Amino acid sequence: MRHARLRWLPAVLISAALTGAVQAQEPEYAFGGGGPGFGLFMPDLSEINAFVEGAGFPAFDGDLFLVGGGGRGGVVPGPVFGGAGWGAWIESETTEAHTEYALGLGGFDSGFAVGGSVHSVLTLGALFGGGAAELVLTEYPPIILEGVSPNGIVVEPTRQTYDSFFLLVAPYIDAEILLLPWMGLAVRAGYVWSPFELNWADSGPLAAPSLAPVGAYVRFSVVFGGIGPLPSEEETAP
Repeated sequence: MRHARLRWLPAVLISAALTGAVQAQEPEYAFGGGGPGFGLFMPDLSEINAFVEGAGFPAFDGDLFLVGGGGRGGVVPGPVFGGAGWGAWIESETTEAHTEYALGLGGFDSGFAVGGSVHSVLTLGALFGGGAAELVLTEYPPIILEGVSPNGIVVEPTRQTYDSFFLLVAPYIDAEILLLPWMGLAVRAGYVWSPFELNWADSGPLAAPSLAPVGAYVRFSVVFGGIGPLPSEEETAP
């Protein structure tokens, strides 16, 4: 139900960005910077969990922890360009098995700063790029769990690996506030959508499931950079 309520988010963010672009006035400020960040990714894992449970492994419960970073620059109000990337993962484990889902993505960050001052910037935009995801299912045979190794035979856990390559479009809203002239904090909320994916089984007896991420995320970042006023026409006149 939570993910169903979030399906409208991409359309709202894109329409808001277009509205801001149309209504924008002459740029007053310029800004630039970047830095590391962390947050939560909340994709719909129902299809992956159905595959995992069908194969006899523990399903995932909760959201994915994400880490990454990026940088960008632009004018306020006006266009903003940069790049960003992050990775996220989640695990589930029992005494007999271990399940792990991980992904990495990145791309070109393009947006529009709809408002701000020398202390803050509000941006609407989208990340365009791609990434890869991997699902690993590991089963521990009883012989390993019991600590028995007959005749000196070393028994390894059995592992199934499923991989995916995907393209993505991730609209977002980003608010950056300066705490010092050269450093600030940013909060970004967005939605990852994958228009194309290619899935395959690297080592597994079953057909590969869809692993491309689709869902909302929230990211908190430390931004090293600054915001400054642009020179007026009088100041630049010869």
